[in-house]
Amino acid sequence: MDIKARIPAALILLPLLSGCMSMGPRLDPYAGTGLESLPPAFPDLRLAMVLSENTRKTLQMNRQGGGSYDVQGWEDKMFGVYKRNFKEAFRTEDVEEARQSVADLIAIIDDYSPKMGFVNRQESTVIFLTKDNRKLDEIKAAHEQRMGFNVQAMVDAFSNSINRQIETGIRGSQALADFAKTQAAAGGRHAPAAAPAQAYVSDVDSPAYSRPGRPDDFALVVGIEKYSGLPDADFAERDAAAMHAHLLALGFPERNVVFLRGSQAVKSGIEKYVESWLPRNVKADSKVLFYFSGHGAPDPANGQAYLVPWDGDAKFLENTGYPLERLYRKLNALQVKEVLVAMDACFSGYGGHSVIAQGTRPLVTKVDDGRGSLGRVVVLSASSLDEVTGTEEPQGHGLFTYNLLKGLQQAQGQATVRDLYEYLKPKVQDAARRQNRDQTPQLLPADSSRSAARF
Repeated sequence: MDIKARIPAALILLPLLSGCMSMGPRLDPYAGTGLESLPPAFPDLRLAMVLSENTRKTLQMNRQGGGSYDVQGWEDKMFGVYKRNFKEAFRTEDVEEARQSVADLIAIIDDYSPKMGFVNRQESTVIFLTKDNRKLDEIKAAHEQRMGFNVQAMVDAFSNSINRQIETGIRGSQALADFAKTQAAAGGRHAPAAAPAQAYVSDVDSPAYSRPGRPDDFALVVGIEKYSGLPDADFAERDAAAMHAHLLALGFPERNVVFLRGSQAVKSGIEKYVESWLPRNVKADSKVLFYFSGHGAPDPANGQAYLVPWDGDAKFLENTGYPLERLYRKLNALQVKEVLVAMDACFSGYGGHSVIAQGTRPLVTKVDDGRGSLGRVVVLSASSLDEVTGTEEPQGHGLFTYNLLKGLQQAQGQATVRDLYEYLKPKVQDAARRQNRDQTPQLLPADSSRSAARF
């Protein structure tokens, strides 16, 4: 699709109108339309959202200059249209990443404003593609309005009108309806199996607390359960989804939290968010959290520890794995206030959340877990280097992650790293012994004064 990059002109003037205007209470834009009470239009389809350059510029300008209107509310309503109408809707960096993801179809979202001045116009186009690049539908929306002095009212008018038109178009799309029927008839990749797996519900899945917003904090959450060519890492994606929910409850803005799951968590995906996205976005007073649930692996040749991405190959870790030493070095280089890492992975090669190349002896004499590159980074990990991680089967979570989130839940989101470690360590050890094994969570570095930082 050839989309000319245009600055969203209608939004250029909004930051200039900051002042002491009364915004008044924010109302549900869908109230009275019937849309607010309808079930999802496509509850069996996963959607990957790709933002055009026009849309990215719109978001950037809103974040930089939205002092006189509710920027977060504007974004929430925009993406809420898709989250409300599909089983799952998540953002990907580009179309190629979307094709590699677990999504059933792709939406390219393009917003721009061709007219500025006393009368402003916003135009939005959403193009739905199959993963084999077949165009299903194209939905257009537009709104034109005279410039006013109440900035919030003007933003709401644009947002409500555009979003209502897009949602109505999605619900009325025969092409999308036909595609959904075809997927269901074909027993699509995400259709329920003849004997559905057990549905797990845990007391830590939904946070029972809410902390004030932390607009400058960032997080990268990675969960990989079904690998492309390796054994499953049990409950890893449930772990990551629950961690994602708790981070939002802790006050991390959703726009500042990247969540990579399954086939989204390829090596290049983890690299670009750790090494490009974070350095480009963080600020001096930011807190950064990196969470990983999935396989770890030791290189039998030199003992170096690796995180294993979705496309990782235990026989070629140097080429397909992500070294812990490199992760710590890149995170330590961030010019931020604090960096925390939490990992439900192990590096022994014995099993659990750890793998090793077939035909290789599982025992590695000495594993180098990269702690020499920690610098300012504080790490909570699931086990010591010679142990295997386990699960809390009734809860559907890794043993480490379950107790970490349980600690946050009980502390109402106000625990320090040290508090969480002292809470979860004995609980994980006791539960592991009942499973006739050892698992000892680690706090690295053990004597760090930074462990007094709040999670």
